[in-house]
Amino acid sequence: MSGSKPEYETGVGEPEAVLAMLGGLGYTETLAFEKHCRNYEFTAYGRPMLATLVRVPEIDGTYVEVETQMSGERELRGALGDVRAVLDALGVGEGDLTAELYTDAVRERRTRES
Repeated sequence: MSGSKPEYETGVGEPEAVLAMLGGLGYTETLAFEKHCRNYEFTAYGRPMLATLVRVPEIDGTYVEVETQMSGERELRGALGDVRAVLDALGVGEGDLTAELYTDAVRERRTRES
């Protein structure tokens, strides 16, 4: 991914309960797919980093996501610069970046095959 967006994560001990809660709020599932991830934690440029190798069986290729945390919006430029430096060190150039979402790629693949 070539951009940045806030993410919020939490553990889910009982997926059925969360699905029931979301359904009760009026949400419906529109797309489900498998995403296999392998995480690597490290420090680069004084920041904790997380590199994730991602495979989605329905789309071609292996993807790498590199993330770091920030304490505020004013850190964004520096954090993105550090993430891009890590990607560069891994041999991932500007031309290799994509802003396409996995959900969009899976949806497009399913549409082509139907």
